Amino acid sequence: MAECGFEALPMTSNYYNDLQARFDLGAERLETMKALSILYDEDADGAFFQFYSKPFAGGLFFEIVQRIRGYDGYGAPNTPFRIAAQKGLMRPKGMPRR
Repeated sequence: MAECGFEALPMTSNYYNDLQARFDLGAERLETMKALSILYDEDADGAFFQFYSKPFAGGLFFEIVQRIRGYDGYGAPNTPFRIAAQKGLMRPKGMPRR
């Protein structure tokens, strides 16, 4: 998707430090996920990969997901990280538009 111009929402290194502490993903996989801004969750039934586009057109964004085996959630533990990353790209309140 990146080769076609897709711009993923950049995630903080802190997110990947958290993943490393919570899951046994392996250093190479974690580095690839970090380079591509891929988020992750898992439960007893499976795994969940997701990434987001950068916001555009007044805040619209896309979420791309992949469920592995029987994962039945929506990646809820990743929500605070996504929101923080999106807010980091937004114009500060009170800053005038050009």
